[in-house]
Amino acid sequence: MFRTAAFAALALAGLCALPVPAAAEDDQDLKWSFVPAYPRPIEMAVVSGDPTQPGPFVVRYRMPSGMKWSPHRYPNTREMTIVKGIFWLVPGESFNWKDMNEYKAGTTLTKEAGQPYFGWARTAVVLEERGEGPSLIEYVHAEDDPRNKRSRRASAAE
Repeated sequence: MFRTAAFAALALAGLCALPVPAAAEDDQDLKWSFVPAYPRPIEMAVVSGDPTQPGPFVVRYRMPSGMKWSPHRYPNTREMTIVKGIFWLVPGESFNWKDMNEYKAGTTLTKEAGQPYFGWARTAVVLEERGEGPSLIEYVHAEDDPRNKRSRRASAAE
């Protein structure tokens, strides 16, 4: 009996010595904004690092139910976690609903460098991405790039 209690105490002491992961910031504590490279109403918030500079960063995206994210790619590999909601994602250069896979909150995926992906928010979604900066996004089809649409509107208004 004494041995069991001593072993349990040692095991508990060992667990207490392990580092405790920092709790992820609550969505309400983050500074959300629209970013020209992402279609509205997708909003982005920086959790850590600076995605415009070399080095590691963590960002979150939030989007409403039904939001479609056109095929796009990144020059570096990224790790994406579905924080909230149900997100459908598939590699490819065009939308093909039959090939899409459904991912629920808690799922972590790897988006390979240079590989195009497209996605759809089945419900309201919050995604978290980890990567190496500087962060760059390239849309497979130029007409899907919101930066192109905004620049055309601005020049038409002049």
